[in-house]
Amino acid sequence: MIPVFEPIITKKDINSVVKALKAGEISGSFGENIINFEKNFAKYIKSKYAVAVSSGTTALHLAVAACEFPVGSEILISATTNIATALAVTHNNCIPVPVDADLLTWNIDPLLIEKKITKKTKAIIVVHFLGNPVDMVTINKIAKKFKIKVIEDAAEAHGATFRGKKVGNLSLCGCFSLYANKIITSGEGGIITTSDRKIYEKIKLLRNLAFTKPRFKHFIRGYNFRMTGYQAALANSQLNNISKVIKKKKNIYNLYKKHLSEVKGIAFQKILSGNRSVYWMVGILLLSRMSKKLFVKKLEESKIETRSFFMSMRQQPCLKEYFKRDKNLTPVSNLLWNKGLYLPSSHNLSKNDIVKICSIIKKILK
Repeated sequence: MIPVFEPIITKKDINSVVKALKAGEISGSFGENIINFEKNFAKYIKSKYAVAVSSGTTALHLAVAACEFPVGSEILISATTNIATALAVTHNNCIPVPVDADLLTWNIDPLLIEKKITKKTKAIIVVHFLGNPVDMVTINKIAKKFKIKVIEDAAEAHGATFRGKKVGNLSLCGCFSLYANKIITSGEGGIITTSDRKIYEKIKLLRNLAFTKPRFKHFIRGYNFRMTGYQAALANSQLNNISKVIKKKKNIYNLYKKHLSEVKGIAFQKILSGNRSVYWMVGILLLSRMSKKLFVKKLEESKIETRSFFMSMRQQPCLKEYFKRDKNLTPVSNLLWNKGLYLPSSHNLSKNDIVKICSIIKKILK
């Protein structure tokens, strides 16, 4: 079976983790690895600060929590995204408002945003889907007009650039995942970037149970969302190799597109001019009459693993209490859910593997 993704852990990565373990950095409360990783990641993104946390989900949670929105505030979110984006809203006692995707970029559709803004709207969380940067100029203009905050869900977009500037440094803060299938990994983990000193200090406070002085007297309710030292050592080691990984990802995407671009019934994600996607996963949209279920089944029979796009936030059963039956409809996101999927996109995927996968896809769609 050719997997959708398998992480690459080098000897250097392993040695970095072993060194951290030998130094006793098995928690997130002391040691140099977390500090070093935060400094290096902030430098890479070109933000002033970075805060390492336990996951991409907790990164989103803390970014929203640090803004201290009133209970019942509305936060616009990309409709096509992992459930974690919505959970960061609901677990902070706010209301998610899904905005449908653009049919070509598969990112949030900027033309639909203003229609969703009300007096209760306090923020918008945009997702750089599959590592493809959102039109942040338009997003930030809207945010400035209505005086709302912008948070980037950059879980899939480490190193992606919008008009030459790295995502995660285009808004109040950027939230990255370091899960096993991401551009770089710490196994489980995440990191938040920001250039706002006040937000930075608040996120650091909340991450670590809101310890102040005296140490065990707590004035606010924090969270234990710490990363461990040996996880930071792994992530820091992987960060040194990120340019090579992104180059490999681009080559994988280009090979797929070369062999499948002329195939009827398949559409690729559009990348806006001047932007650089990191092609976290190579996604395709099935435009043929064949159902995605049958297509996936035939690929599995050929020992090729795939993964579906996300269900629209509007359709998620756990969020139904937030939506009226006839509002917040998301037809494009529904299409992406019904017809969109990832192809194998591991860092070490060979040219022969890709040619084989493309050949089988062509036979299936014939």
